[in-house]
Amino acid sequence: MDFPATTLVVLSVLAIGALAYFIARRPRAGKVNPRRWYETQCRFDALEVLEPSGKAAWVTSCNREYFEGVLKLHRSMRQVKTEFPLVCFCTDSTTAEQERALIDAGILTRRVALASLKNPYKHKWLEAFVKLECWKLTDYDKVCWIDSDAIQLQNSDELMSVSLKPHGIACAVDHEVFPEPSERVRLRMIQTGVFVLRPSLDTYEMIRGRLGKVESVDGSDQGFLTSYYALSSFDDVRFFSSAYNYMKRGLKRHPEFDLSRIKILHYVGHPKPWDGGEPGYERLQRIWDGV
Repeated sequence: MDFPATTLVVLSVLAIGALAYFIARRPRAGKVNPRRWYETQCRFDALEVLEPSGKAAWVTSCNREYFEGVLKLHRSMRQVKTEFPLVCFCTDSTTAEQERALIDAGILTRRVALASLKNPYKHKWLEAFVKLECWKLTDYDKVCWIDSDAIQLQNSDELMSVSLKPHGIACAVDHEVFPEPSERVRLRMIQTGVFVLRPSLDTYEMIRGRLGKVESVDGSDQGFLTSYYALSSFDDVRFFSSAYNYMKRGLKRHPEFDLSRIKILHYVGHPKPWDGGEPGYERLQRIWDGV
């Protein structure tokens, strides 16, 4: 093969390789960016500085599927003797009979139409954005959202006394951690299954105004709020340990699993405990059944 022919072959191979590289690097439709790790200067110090709670409440949500979860959550709160009421956002599929049962149990209900919610990321998680409605509960000084597939194993009222930064929240991270006092917060996402906030219409408008302008790596409220608070390097977030939002997956993936240290147990995944629970988590299913 003469020199020009050899050069042509080499250039062709390089061109094909470059084309293959750029095709592989090109974003694919329907794909989201991989979850990155955020290294912060924050510490898990939410419970170190406390303030009077004022008028406070727990907040959760209900639809036809999660009705049993709301009742069990409320029962667990009564067992640990919380002093704060439970407010429940009832969305479209909550029947009138279900809402009446919640009221009869002592739960305060508020109707929220799904048409009033917005999720520009992934429609299947539209209902999760009902959490943003917490900022509109301005008849309370402070509220703590708690997912309706969680139960309280120990009284957690101290969360209502966490000192919040303006427009900020207090929450755990989206993996199990019982941190050392000096440990810095490292996270992929915040965990919005339990978080404390101070209701404010100004904050509500600030956060809602960022919908669709920052990413949500999981397409839900959790990915969105992570990106929102990442804009300030999480300086507006006070972090607490997983004791206040311990995901059931920790039974298998967390070497420091210790049930005695868990105050709020979060039954993520499916099937939900009111549908018999997920195989492999029978120990935790028995706890839910016993509430």
